[in-house]
Amino acid sequence: MYTAIAIAVEKVQRYIFQVIDKNQADEKTLRNIISASNDVARSILKEIEIEFNLNDQQAGDKNKILWISGKVVFLSKQPKEEIKIKLKRLYQKIYADYQGNIFLNYVAFAIPDYKKDNMEILREAEHLLKESAIKSQVIKDNSEVLFSFKEPDSKYPNHLFENKREENVFLTNMDDLVVPDENHETGSSDGKIAIVKADINNLGSIMKEINDDYKKYLQVSKLLSGKISIDNLSKMIIKSKKIGKYSIEKESEKAESGEILKKSILPFYVAGDDIFYAVRINALFESIKLLHNMIRDINQELKEIQGESGKIELSIAIGVVFVNNHQPVRYYSQMVEKELSVAKKNMKEQKSLNSVVGISMAGNLFYIYKEGLGHGENDGFFRFCNEVVELKEMMEEKIFTRTSLHNLLINLETEKDKDKQMLYALYYLKPNLRTGDIGNAQENKELYFKYYLLSHLVEEKRDWNKRDERYFVPEKINDILIPKLKLILLFLKEQYSDKSGKTKVKKYIISSDKGAATDQKRRIRSVMFHKPINYLLDKVCEYDSIEKLFIKKISKDKKQLYISAHFEPTIFYRAKMLMETKKSSQALRMIINYNRSFNENSQKEIESIHRINFNEKKFERYFSKTKDTKWIDRLILIYKYNEQRIILKTAEKNI
Repeated sequence: MYTAIAIAVEKVQRYIFQVIDKNQADEKTLRNIISASNDVARSILKEIEIEFNLNDQQAGDKNKILWISGKVVFLSKQPKEEIKIKLKRLYQKIYADYQGNIFLNYVAFAIPDYKKDNMEILREAEHLLKESAIKSQVIKDNSEVLFSFKEPDSKYPNHLFENKREENVFLTNMDDLVVPDENHETGSSDGKIAIVKADINNLGSIMKEINDDYKKYLQVSKLLSGKISIDNLSKMIIKSKKIGKYSIEKESEKAESGEILKKSILPFYVAGDDIFYAVRINALFESIKLLHNMIRDINQELKEIQGESGKIELSIAIGVVFVNNHQPVRYYSQMVEKELSVAKKNMKEQKSLNSVVGISMAGNLFYIYKEGLGHGENDGFFRFCNEVVELKEMMEEKIFTRTSLHNLLINLETEKDKDKQMLYALYYLKPNLRTGDIGNAQENKELYFKYYLLSHLVEEKRDWNKRDERYFVPEKINDILIPKLKLILLFLKEQYSDKSGKTKVKKYIISSDKGAATDQKRRIRSVMFHKPINYLLDKVCEYDSIEKLFIKKISKDKKQLYISAHFEPTIFYRAKMLMETKKSSQALRMIINYNRSFNENSQKEIESIHRINFNEKKFERYFSKTKDTKWIDRLILIYKYNEQRIILKTAEKNI
């Protein structure tokens, strides 16, 4: 009769973090830790082989059912009591070697000769290793070591060795993660770095699908163990360097440049289904593309293993945060774990069928879609990479400045009232047409830039049968626009710019596709010239408001018209200043006097279908009840947007 023995290596990450936390400033420790996620498992596998006499190539391999990083299942004919002694001895050696930071979960169970089916043994091993009673028994068996109150030996095990090949690919110093700028050339090494943590999705479903096929189970296990490793990450960086640069236009099927990835990543842990590393910010995008290539390669090999019956594909969720490089690695892990959980949650919802990579980056969600899907999507990762390049070009052309974007961000973050936030966003992003033809993108680049930002606040598409106009959603300022502005401002810094020269990329902010450009013009017309007015007037209609005396939206002959009293926006600016300096009576009188002056001089204009008579008595009554200046802020915006709408409409009539 055989005994099946299953051993799972747990808490490897905890061990690595413990070592790094104690010696984070020590370059030698970081250099060695690069190999740890592979070598901890390799070292323990070797210890198991020695303890159970499995290093005999013929006899050993014959008895190995599963032999991968982090988990082994094998058979033994040794007596039950001897196996128990060996497991305890192995546990206690690993406990001492790794300072109590690695836990060996193990179980042994009898297998009659007639039941020696490898898949059945694996299923039983998986089941037992998950049982809390089994883990409790392991703790009980080793209680004299676990509860001895004796500090484990502080020496690190021999598996921590310098790997020269990996050292040539990866960074080994936290300070080197900072991309230097003019302020860091001779000063402090403090600075921003990117932290990435990734997790593979659908592994359980894949294993369940092949649950009856031992050969496939073994192939998949070895595939994942080999692909998700420091060794493979190193090989992929070297390979991408040899392949060279690929066009983002083709959605970057390969990493754009191996050169930018070399000496840009410091891996903390890459094994099992976990990937955790720090990376220079200017190489962040390329590292994510590398992970995309990794999961794509795994899926291609999975198809070959599964054959025609295999329908499940793996996907990868990625969390990204930006932190100071001198903070503890454990802190990085806790921060990025939150972003990773957001990415995983969203991939399980609406994006699960289409995305192969889901990324939550400092509060922003991006996706890389499956082959042939999602091209041009607003939340597409490759699209955002292109947009950053396009924004840099626009900034160089003085279409906008980082200072102006920063001011917008500060004002939006400072203001807590969501309605006031929306008013500020509309004010900052109001159009300023140079020519009436919005199709002339070169003449109206500022308009396209502002549309790019304002479009983030438009309500999501509804079901096809709901035809009501989609308005702006103020809540999207905090949820979407502010995180996006922070990300844009970060990547627009000079030190994170692509220094390899201009690259022709697909344009999204000013569409480079003729068909898309036509559709974009239609959307700009709606979002920049009609939605703001309709949104503001809709807010007015929620209550009996003073603004109704100045402007209204009506339908006439199946057309939508905006009728207004004749006022210049400058009058409202002046009135607001008076009200803010406690001179409300002067503001009231100024508005009434301006209206009377206009009535005396322009009777023909008053009779126009686009004009309404201004009711002074109602205005005085409403004015006496107002307690803030929100109404006049709305009027300023409505009149400014309507002014721009008239310029556009007039120009379109003349074309």
